[in-house]
Amino acid sequence: MPTQQFHIEKHVHGGVCLSHDSDGKVTLLEGVIAGETVSAKIYSTNKNLQKGRATQIIEASPDRVQPACKYFKQCGGCDFQHMTYSQQLQAKEDILKDLLLRNGHSTLASAAGKLLTPPLASDEEYHYRQRIRLQVDTWQTLGFFKRRSNDCISIDSCLLAKQELNNCLQNLQQQQAFTRLLSRTIALELLFNPANKRITLVFHLTQKPRPADKQHARVLMEEIADLEHVFFCGKGFATSGASVLSFSMPPTRPYTKNEIELSWETGGFCQVNLGQNQKLIQTVLEYCNVTETDSVLDLFCGMGNFSIPLAVQAKSLLGVEGQGSAIRSAIKNSKNAGQSNTTFTKQPVHDACSAMAKDGKSFDIVVIDPPRQGVPGLAAQLAQLTGKRLIYISCDPATLCRDLAELLELGFHLVQLQPLDMFPQTHHIECVALLEKRPENH
Repeated sequence: MPTQQFHIEKHVHGGVCLSHDSDGKVTLLEGVIAGETVSAKIYSTNKNLQKGRATQIIEASPDRVQPACKYFKQCGGCDFQHMTYSQQLQAKEDILKDLLLRNGHSTLASAAGKLLTPPLASDEEYHYRQRIRLQVDTWQTLGFFKRRSNDCISIDSCLLAKQELNNCLQNLQQQQAFTRLLSRTIALELLFNPANKRITLVFHLTQKPRPADKQHARVLMEEIADLEHVFFCGKGFATSGASVLSFSMPPTRPYTKNEIELSWETGGFCQVNLGQNQKLIQTVLEYCNVTETDSVLDLFCGMGNFSIPLAVQAKSLLGVEGQGSAIRSAIKNSKNAGQSNTTFTKQPVHDACSAMAKDGKSFDIVVIDPPRQGVPGLAAQLAQLTGKRLIYISCDPATLCRDLAELLELGFHLVQLQPLDMFPQTHHIECVALLEKRPENH
């Protein structure tokens, strides 16, 4: 399609910007900044919407910078590297405001101007990820998917990854044993262990590992000193073996006076930006405002990221999680912290909440940290289970707004929204919402 000229109106959810063509058709464009005038080529169109990418910047934003990554134009990962970091933060706040205003709920529209605070910036704009996952395409190319493609761009480093991960990746690519393993691999994870600065590899294979594959892994362990473990997993078979990664959480007064060590198994979940995770934990603790008489319910509790520091102050804490390895880690972390007031249950969260609501159970404070899809259909149960306040941690602002609108109709009052930049150089936004029960619902 021919190149067209556009004035960029605003940033919207998904890492793109909104504009209109000369006929008034809604257009979403990549690689631009609000306020710019650009030429763009359209690559997708239907009756109501078209999508494109800038080909020339006619009037540039003062916040436009040269992307630091040599793969930026091809790689489908980072989509905000063409902005200054301050503009990235502003764009994320604007995206949240836009979603709140367009949700249709009057309270959320009001929150866009009164309750939404500026995002908490990351101390590290690059090299913050302690975990990366690389893909292997049908051509045996190891890297990240290209934009709008299932083909990979070959990479030897990622500016978002810890430098130790990049060093390990470059060493791997020089090993014949690694090349042979790639022929049976569809994805590769590199995990940095903050406790000892060493690396764990997880090969996602197309078939169960053969003796030759295990021998190749042994060779890698011998040749690369920074490797701690090499595991294989795939459809129909689990990670062979187990290792534990961990980090120490500094004191979070008044909750903890000493460091708490949190660990998780390979294959389990931990936030990739550990510096920002500390700020996230502190925000959740402040919003919970737990006292020694409070009971706490932590849903999607994982390995106890919030549970363990919350339980230091609470009377009791129940953690619910559907993943077995996460529950094992949570129990271990609580035990290592010397806690006797915690219980952790492996059960799908929706099922657990339905059962507890049916039994008439209630908790002073409920914390919920769901996956990207949020918690559709759970608002009524959350309203029954929450005694005083609900803290909702979200990694997707669109599903957060949807769920908040439901909760506000069921006796909750929205007090504050705190975005947090867990993923610099990308459009992704973490957000913590504090809701309290209305007085008549206590």
